[in-house]
Amino acid sequence: MPSPTHDPGSALAIRTQYRQAQSRAARLRLLVDTGQELTRLPPAAMRQRALQRACAFMAMDHGLLLEWRAGQAPHASAEHGHGERLAALHGLGSATALHPEWLAPADSALPQVLRIPLPGADGQAFGALLLANSVPLAAADGEDLESLQLLATLLAAHLENQRLLEALQARERTMSELVHRLFSAQEDERKRVAYDLHDGLAQTLAGLHQRLQGFAGRCPTLPETLHGELQAILALAQGCVGEGRQLIGGLRPHVLDDFGLYPAIDKEADRLRDAGIEVHWQRQSRTRLPGASEIALFRIAQEGINNILKHARASRVQLSLEVAHAQATLALQDNGIGCVQDNRQSEGDDQHLGLATMRERASLLGGELSWHSVADGGTRLLARVPLPDTGETP
Repeated sequence: MPSPTHDPGSALAIRTQYRQAQSRAARLRLLVDTGQELTRLPPAAMRQRALQRACAFMAMDHGLLLEWRAGQAPHASAEHGHGERLAALHGLGSATALHPEWLAPADSALPQVLRIPLPGADGQAFGALLLANSVPLAAADGEDLESLQLLATLLAAHLENQRLLEALQARERTMSELVHRLFSAQEDERKRVAYDLHDGLAQTLAGLHQRLQGFAGRCPTLPETLHGELQAILALAQGCVGEGRQLIGGLRPHVLDDFGLYPAIDKEADRLRDAGIEVHWQRQSRTRLPGASEIALFRIAQEGINNILKHARASRVQLSLEVAHAQATLALQDNGIGCVQDNRQSEGDDQHLGLATMRERASLLGGELSWHSVADGGTRLLARVPLPDTGETP
């Protein structure tokens, strides 16, 4: 059987197609492998790996990743190669072009420089990949440059997401700080008003009640109508004194400052007892906590008791306060009507706002608050707050 004739043209075409296939496979590997790595690496390693892959793909021995923000000078976030030679690339980053460019820097140590911009979502470049080589190389073809630009666009998307995340975290920190200051100012104002009421209006009302009692004791026998009026005045004065003390206790209970969290919550639970609701303590820790922790947990308990009185229609409430393993845990559970948890935002703005406030108080101390409610099955409120390792006493 005669052997097939050798066609040099066909062999050359096959070799060309094979090399093109290899080039396409290399471009695909560059994008796929880099894309997979960028999703797993932290920001610093992500930048370095993308720069190294770009240099390896272009067979260049120097690389620099520059980034900048509006009104700021570019800064290097990743480097590859010798520092002395890379210094010449710092001034080549900030440019308005959104396509790869070959540059000819004055520094002869790096005769070839390729700049690939990092495009932002607003259509402006916020960074650039600068690839350079110490010896001249053949210019890359258009498909290689397109692949590099795709890599830069992929990297830019991850970097922008990281910037947005950092901005969101900074905003959350700012909001948390503002809420913390608001709560602190609120507590300071409540404390000031409570002391002003105690030393002013409350003392005046108490003195008025005592004077009326003294007058009633020295007063001669009055007709039945006038005697009834005097007793009504005495009852009204006594009620004013009680309401004043209750108002002062709600603003800033002295028992919290003097005796601690458990006595303060138990005194607040008197409102439940006065409403005919049974109160049972499962755990009763008398350990003094840092001032901020005591205030936060007291306000959480106070708001929880308010919700029970307003919405729960409960007949029994279980309370628990435990301090263990550098953590304080407060729990309130009632046997009321509960509610469907998914619909809690429609129950009333006051209750939803109260729940959000309780969660924020716990979060500001590094803790957490959980709320579980079932229709006709009661509601359970659980707050956990970490305590400093230096001790539990403020």
